[in-house]
Amino acid sequence: MKLTGGSLRVNELMQLLKASYLKQPDKNIFGFTLDEKLSNLYGKVYVDMKKKKVVIVFRGTGNENYGSDWLNNLIYASSSAYKQTERYKTAKKMYDNALKKYKNFQFESIGHSQGSLLARLLSDKSINSIQLNPAYKAEPLKDNEYIIRSSADAVSALTVPKKMINSVLYPSWSKEHMITIPAKTNNPITEHKINILNRLDQNKKIGRGGCKKCGNQNMTRAEDDKTKAMKQLKIIAKQTLYERNKKDKTI
Repeated sequence: MKLTGGSLRVNELMQLLKASYLKQPDKNIFGFTLDEKLSNLYGKVYVDMKKKKVVIVFRGTGNENYGSDWLNNLIYASSSAYKQTERYKTAKKMYDNALKKYKNFQFESIGHSQGSLLARLLSDKSINSIQLNPAYKAEPLKDNEYIIRSSADAVSALTVPKKMINSVLYPSWSKEHMITIPAKTNNPITEHKINILNRLDQNKKIGRGGCKKCGNQNMTRAEDDKTKAMKQLKIIAKQTLYERNKKDKTI
């Protein structure tokens, strides 16, 4: 099935994420034009009018305002009140305004670090939520989520056990949706940076396409994987019960 406008190439993803941190970002990136009215300090809105495609880019933690943005990380890590923060409210307003302005456009939500958290929370109308080294607390993953991380990144470390579980239950899904980039250094700051994307094929596409059939095929594959996994678990459970009963009779 040919994709119809969905997904982003790695080089597109990297340049858009870098732009999210800049006060004066490039106004044109790979055919996407910056919507200056909707963009703000914490996120940018880029639009490709020809493809009718919008990319919402959420920035990671910054040091402005005496580093107050770091408090948002603490709130997320220690409570369930993140949606009450101004950071979240500002991001949601930008996302909602973009949805109103660009009706019938295809949306992609992407982010880095804390921005990945926003890309996950604000992706209900997006075909893809692409997250680089995301802040994560073992929340359930949705079918439109794609996680990319360095193997040495501390911020996204809690995605590792989730990937292990999903690789058993949904092997086809996990291969495309959870990408681990081998670390080249022992420096956690270096491994958390956007530049780790340079280690991937720059033309590699991340995300699913813009047609319902493509999304349905992904879901079908995931359900097939789950069915096979459940059958295997039932066989193991029956075998374990048989061995236990056999042992009890022997005793």
